[in-house]
Amino acid sequence: MQIINKININAPVETLWKILADDYNDICQWTSVVTSSTENPELPQGEGRACELPDGAVAKETLTKMDKEQHNFSYKVELSGMPFFVRGMENSWRVEQYGHNQSLVTFEIDVTLLPVFAQLMGPLMKIKFNKLASVVFEELKFYAETGKVHPRKHELLSANIGRVA
Repeated sequence: MQIINKININAPVETLWKILADDYNDICQWTSVVTSSTENPELPQGEGRACELPDGAVAKETLTKMDKEQHNFSYKVELSGMPFFVRGMENSWRVEQYGHNQSLVTFEIDVTLLPVFAQLMGPLMKIKFNKLASVVFEELKFYAETGKVHPRKHELLSANIGRVA
């Protein structure tokens, strides 16, 4: 099952590539769908990251492709608590120039499900992943265009500071 989302962002390719690929381990700095992110200590340096999600789940990601010239990369995802019927998941990002100082960002999620569950759970999973992509895109666009975190992420950061104090 493939889910593809695209967005136009008023920022150059280089800006988006820095956010998405060069600063790959720092995804938690700009999106609310990741509460913390670090280099994956189980892999050689530069080959993946570990992300904690708001529900406490951990996504361990292993880079499978990194093409700096074509501005695209892919990674396999292993999610703690992933349903048994999910056999694999790989995400891909691509950044392309789209006019002067604009970029087209494509985010593709490829999920492999047990065949019988593809028909049963596929439509629900597509809805969930499309909602997730919508949040990530909204926050990425805001961050790339303004240099500031989205208000939703700012609120989460403020709430966490209050808990620590």
